[in-house]
Amino acid sequence: MLTVTHFYREPRSTGVSMEGIFSTVKKDLEGRVAINDFFCSGSVSRFRNVLDARKHASDINHITGDVNFLALGLRDRKTILTIHDLGYYENPVHAKLKKAIYSLFWFQLPLASVQMVTVVSEFTKQKLIRYFNYPESRIRVIPNPVKPVFGYVPKEAINERPVVLMLGTGKHKNLDRLIEAASGTNFHLDIVGWPAPDELARLKQYNISHTVYNGLSEQQIFERYIACDVLFMASLYEGFGMPIIEGQTVGRPVVTGNIGAMKEVGEGSAMLVDPLHSGEIRDAISALVSDRAYYDTVVAKGVKNAARFEHSIISDQYLSVYQEMAAL
Repeated sequence: MLTVTHFYREPRSTGVSMEGIFSTVKKDLEGRVAINDFFCSGSVSRFRNVLDARKHASDINHITGDVNFLALGLRDRKTILTIHDLGYYENPVHAKLKKAIYSLFWFQLPLASVQMVTVVSEFTKQKLIRYFNYPESRIRVIPNPVKPVFGYVPKEAINERPVVLMLGTGKHKNLDRLIEAASGTNFHLDIVGWPAPDELARLKQYNISHTVYNGLSEQQIFERYIACDVLFMASLYEGFGMPIIEGQTVGRPVVTGNIGAMKEVGEGSAMLVDPLHSGEIRDAISALVSDRAYYDTVVAKGVKNAARFEHSIISDQYLSVYQEMAAL
């Protein structure tokens, strides 16, 4: 049986989407591929992690994301690198020297050390080709899967005070525009994450009904999807936008950005808005919660769209990549 090692960043209690994705793949492929896990240690240097990773190399080595530098220790092995996005690289606030060092150790040297790259969207693929001239023939697009915990739950009545759910609170998640959109409405915002002090102040200033949740388990996040009326996911940047397909799987309409990977994932099944235009965001949410027939139409399109991201389908795509790599 083919043996694969999944290489992860150090364990963490929050921000575990990558780990959740590939633990699902591992479970789906049980009996067809033997998959071992290696987690980086936050208590030792990156150089030591590189050396330790090499000791755990197997037939196929898959770096699952956010620890691209491990490829330097696996350069003579059959290695796949998954790249989720290039958001940090593209962030204009970073000094030129910092960006150059990051580019070298996170992209240039790792890309030269692996035989294949998987990306989660065509959007990320094109960025990779544009910035690093990586051969298209060595890139495979494999989207993120909907994890098994999320399932369809019919929406009974829309809440008298419509609940808008938002997951994630980095500045690129665009809570500022959602706050502007909710100002003067009866929307209630369910925010999963840690809003910045200025965002909390604005929520209070505009007297916006809201609840903040953090440290939730996947089951608890599922419950927040069930409780909401609309999912807001119109970020300023996403390499994929997993809440789009999670929300659609549960049966909730999604308002997302008309840019990048969000448009790629949600086009034709979600309401696309200019993420910089709070008026468009407000109008989209209002249109959904004020017209139940329209609401149900968008939900139906979303459920159909999310089906193509079912976890067993995505796991089979990774199996094909492992088999392709083994044959090299």
